[in-house]
Amino acid sequence: MATLFSRLGYNYSDPHGNVTDLSADVVEHLEALPPLLEDWQLEDVASSNVGGYYQNPLGTISTTIAVTSNLIMNLKSTIQIYDNIGVGSIMTNVANAANNLISTMNDFKDHTDRVSGVVSYADFITEAGSTIATTKPFKDTVKGFSKLLIYLIYQTDGITNTSISYGSQTSLFTGPEANTYSNTLTTYKTTVNSSIYFSSPNTRSNLTSTQANTINTGINEMITFFDTRRTHDETFFTNMKALVSDYQKSREFSNMGEAETNLVSGYTGTSKLLARINT
Repeated sequence: MATLFSRLGYNYSDPHGNVTDLSADVVEHLEALPPLLEDWQLEDVASSNVGGYYQNPLGTISTTIAVTSNLIMNLKSTIQIYDNIGVGSIMTNVANAANNLISTMNDFKDHTDRVSGVVSYADFITEAGSTIATTKPFKDTVKGFSKLLIYLIYQTDGITNTSISYGSQTSLFTGPEANTYSNTLTTYKTTVNSSIYFSSPNTRSNLTSTQANTINTGINEMITFFDTRRTHDETFFTNMKALVSDYQKSREFSNMGEAETNLVSGYTGTSKLLARINT
């Protein structure tokens, strides 16, 4: 099996004896350290087989919903005449809703890719403007902020559950709803497809207004659900960042040394600050 040292490619023969042994004290210190890698981690690192550890549990279903939405749009585009009055205008709304659902599911998949760890923050820090890296939650960044806030909010609010850890990742838990919606959307597609028939020279549909309204309402409900979860996660992350920033700004006045206390008290501190630190 490959070793970590062999990965470095060291091949210097040291003809002048410059490479010396570590002292006994240093070796003793190294021996006392706990293992830094488990066996499987050692094997993966040694063979450079790292990565591929995370999956997006909503990735496939998000794509399926988007594809089914597109099929509904395509079916609607083939219909030339509706047998029932008013259905045509409703189906125009259905096509628009289906198109919006495609956009919603693309955004939702991108979001769940980020918060599941499938897509890394490091992949976006070199992006022009770093807009996504600085505004969207990633598994990496969520973990950093939530670790601090778990301690802080336990002290202030007594929260003892994982809501802080998962607050920016609630979309990952929507598998049951996503599967139900996907099945419902497939039923809508079947309903539209079954209504279509050819009567020369036109392609017609006998879809009823009740059926069309049900489809339109259902698709818009899906949009609301997935957009709500995604925007909640993103807003929670924004709020976490703001809370940590405010904590850091106020924390700088804790345990000030004598010199800084004198400077703040006599010169630089506002009445607002002095009233707070002198209580």
